[in-house]
Amino acid sequence: MKKTRRLAISVLACLSLAAAALTASAAAPIKVYRDGTEVVTEATPHFVEGQVMVPLSLAGELFGQKFGYDEKKRILTIDRRSVTLAQSSDRSMSVTGTEGQNGMWEDLRFRSGETEVYLPGKTMGPENGDEPELIPASLTGSAQPDTVVLLTQGTGTGVYVNEAVAYTADLEQIPLEEAKIAMLKQLKASFAADGSAVVEVGGTRTVIPSERLLTETAERGNSPGMGHILRYQVEDGHLTATAGIQIGMSEFIGDLKINYTYENGVLQAGAATFTPYDEYR
Repeated sequence: MKKTRRLAISVLACLSLAAAALTASAAAPIKVYRDGTEVVTEATPHFVEGQVMVPLSLAGELFGQKFGYDEKKRILTIDRRSVTLAQSSDRSMSVTGTEGQNGMWEDLRFRSGETEVYLPGKTMGPENGDEPELIPASLTGSAQPDTVVLLTQGTGTGVYVNEAVAYTADLEQIPLEEAKIAMLKQLKASFAADGSAVVEVGGTRTVIPSERLLTETAERGNSPGMGHILRYQVEDGHLTATAGIQIGMSEFIGDLKINYTYENGVLQAGAATFTPYDEYR
């Protein structure tokens, strides 16, 4: 009988200690780590009935989403959170967007002062050092500067592509002729019988001797052409576009360039010029 009582007391003691341990564990603050770094916030998770409950505000911060709850309708909404991707130096202008499935930023918005407008296109983001560029320019001849927003589409070895979106000071988008289409209309390129590269643009014919080309004859393709480098820029307040002329898979021999002028409410591509690199002259 005494042994039975001692056993019962021991079991009860163990259960009491276990319950106390569980209670203490549940009461202890729950730390949150994201990618190995602790996240410190005002709202903290709680342990309730065997589950970790995370406040909506904290969940939104952790997962880059915007959570909302309508108590009357009992509806939970989840929206992608907008992030500031770029700002002008005086913070008067900015570009915001949400991260898409493929790592590109979309749903872009351009803000100047108190006005915000939709910004067409997608862009790479600041995590790659390719945030949008906000550049003042003199495009329309207005007393107030216009703005060109440059959006990077892709970068890499032998690859650089961006897009330009132009706005007036009143945030009216300025129609823009596509550079690639304008360039292709003006470009004539071929290989001569001796293997020389011939590039004709705007009535000017440039011949690059075959012996200066590094790519083997069999790997040069049918003709020189525009590769995967197309860069819009603002130079001296004016919009330009430059494309690399390529032979084979990776040899670039010069730049094809156009300047934009504002006529009839449209930024129109002007006459193209081709400039070979020094080693090909």
